Amino acid sequence: MKALIIGAGAVGVAIAASVSNENMETALVARGRTADYIEQNGVKRTGIFGVMSAPADKVRVYRDYGQIKEAYDYVIISAKTLANSEIADNLEKNRGIIADDGHIVIFQNGWGNDDKYTELFGKDKVYNARIITGFEKENPGTSKVTVHTAPILLGSLFGFDNECMKPLADAINASGIPSEVSDTIEEALWAKMLFNTTLNPLGAILGTTYGAMSEMNNAVQIMNSLIGETYNVMGAAGYKTYWPDADTYKKVFYSKLVPDTYAHRSSTLQDMEKGIPTEIDTLNGCVIRIADNYSVEVPVHRTIYNIIKSMEQRNK
Repeated sequence: MKALIIGAGAVGVAIAASVSNENMETALVARGRTADYIEQNGVKRTGIFGVMSAPADKVRVYRDYGQIKEAYDYVIISAKTLANSEIADNLEKNRGIIADDGHIVIFQNGWGNDDKYTELFGKDKVYNARIITGFEKENPGTSKVTVHTAPILLGSLFGFDNECMKPLADAINASGIPSEVSDTIEEALWAKMLFNTTLNPLGAILGTTYGAMSEMNNAVQIMNSLIGETYNVMGAAGYKTYWPDADTYKKVFYSKLVPDTYAHRSSTLQDMEKGIPTEIDTLNGCVIRIADNYSVEVPVHRTIYNIIKSMEQRNK
């Protein structure tokens, strides 16, 4: 099997190191300093699941889509969500990159990231991953797994057969990161949305870890409001997740999910520190857009969103 990973950030590098070590032919689309580093040094995954390396001769690097002459079984999208439109257009122009029976697999935060891909390639070609594992970049070719609370899940949002995801899930799982195929990927992705929209932006605003926020009474009040608003939006739009209501979710959130990821610093905070745009539009911004469609009030989401946008403008 062959995997092409588009996006050599913390998630992409970790997945590349993982599947390459499980005899999956692996390539990355990368540019600039990151491409230079990986071409010379390969990729490495460190952290709580141990060290796993793939030398430079085991991981191919492409700087341009036109260089790619092979067809890949899995085209993994792990770039920032802001790049989705550009990536989808490039794949459309270079359709031979995706094998006839190959699939696009979205390894991103947020909801609705598959829209452009399904529009261009069809719903049967596009699958999603749910990740509640924390990754941080140590250098351009090394990603550290910092925290983990549940397996990476792979599946179709549109009812298509998930068997095609099994080789990818098995490779990631065999590398040490728990991973499996799921028939409830919608529930899983909305569980992740609840988690991310509650913790990511607030962690960036406060400049602290998930666990530290759970010990601040005022931060807990904000998080409870965000969870409640998200459940109101899900109910209005007809989306579902594993827990029937906000109170049930909060019990799991504070007793398991936050403790399991206590030391993690959100990707939104990491983006702020690098001075690059965040993924707030596909997180809280997405909740706001759905809320507007169903006339649901989400004042806390709007406030959090506007603060993050103001911080982005300040950093320009």
